[in-house]
Amino acid sequence: MILFFYALIALVVAAGVAVAIQYDSGYLLLAYGQTTVEMTLWVAVAVLAVFCFAVWLLFSFLRRGAKLTDRLGSLRSERRAQRARLQQHRGVVAYVEGNWQKARRLLQDAAHDGEGPLIGYLLAARASQRLGDDKGVVQALSRAEHCGVRADVAVALTQAEIQIERGQLEPALATLSRLRSRADRHPAVLGLLARVYRGLNDWTGLRELIPELRKRSLLADNDLASLEELALRGEMRNLQQAGDAAALKQWWRQLSKGDCQAALLRDYIPALLAVAEADEASNLLRQAIKMEWQDDLVLLYASIDDSNPQKQLSTAEGWLKEHGDSTTLLLALGRISLRNELWGKAREYLEQAHRVAPSAAVCFELSRLLGNLGETDAAAAYLSEGMQLQGQQLPSLPQPRG
Repeated sequence: MILFFYALIALVVAAGVAVAIQYDSGYLLLAYGQTTVEMTLWVAVAVLAVFCFAVWLLFSFLRRGAKLTDRLGSLRSERRAQRARLQQHRGVVAYVEGNWQKARRLLQDAAHDGEGPLIGYLLAARASQRLGDDKGVVQALSRAEHCGVRADVAVALTQAEIQIERGQLEPALATLSRLRSRADRHPAVLGLLARVYRGLNDWTGLRELIPELRKRSLLADNDLASLEELALRGEMRNLQQAGDAAALKQWWRQLSKGDCQAALLRDYIPALLAVAEADEASNLLRQAIKMEWQDDLVLLYASIDDSNPQKQLSTAEGWLKEHGDSTTLLLALGRISLRNELWGKAREYLEQAHRVAPSAAVCFELSRLLGNLGETDAAAAYLSEGMQLQGQQLPSLPQPRG
């Protein structure tokens, strides 16, 4: 219907033009310098129409050519991006498989073609690290820095991890310290800092980091407790090695009561003894045993060379009311009696412990005591029994007869 309408209009226009031409053909003169061109008006109109049609046709061809060029360019870009994606995929697979040389080449090519450049350069840096190519690491990280506004954090974290793997802990600490203020947004900084502090034996730094690790739930509660205990033991060891008794006791008083001190008590007592604080160790153990009876603490109490061994003995004898059948307590009393040079009392406690439950430690103590008292046969018998209880008895072999 529309085509018929257009055809009707064209016929009407043609008829009108034909009538106009018959009525008056018109006259057109064009002059330029010595040149003149003469034609009828309607010929001039026809020439102008042809010219306009030619111009329209030319622009139409140019526009279509531009669209074709854009399509070709888009097709090339798409194919290039597809090739880059394939290279990146193959590069990641090679990286996981440990083919570092191939992985680095594919990842760098993919990054150069614009497919995930930051990821590509970061993994390429790690592959260079595996290859021991320090120059390659620097080049890959340098290119990664120019991949976006937030690339600096990812680059710094990758650099710190590589430094840690190389054992360059102090440079890694410097790198991570610059990112410490961004830990709220990048918790991985704290995890890496914990590794660096452990490697540097910076127990104070590690201990100060634990509240932040706990706040952001970066580790399980058990792992955090183990890490905190490790840091505290390290601090205590450093104070012990420094020989500063006052600083060591002040450090202990600042610890939280309960689980923290209970877990460290067995290490703290030897630390006190190492800095000549035997009386402080005795007092602390008396308090701990009063709160909760533990056999190993009783033996530890008996091993202390207290400045007042009489008080030490009377305190331990006071525990007999509730723990009179404890072989551990009887052994401890025997040893404390030896420290008081009460040979008869020491023998009584040790023999009573042997009657309740013989053990290698009790037998060896009796053997040593009786040997020094001149009872060599009894000492030899206890020594043999102690070796058997300890699992060190001699095999049955023929022996010469006297």
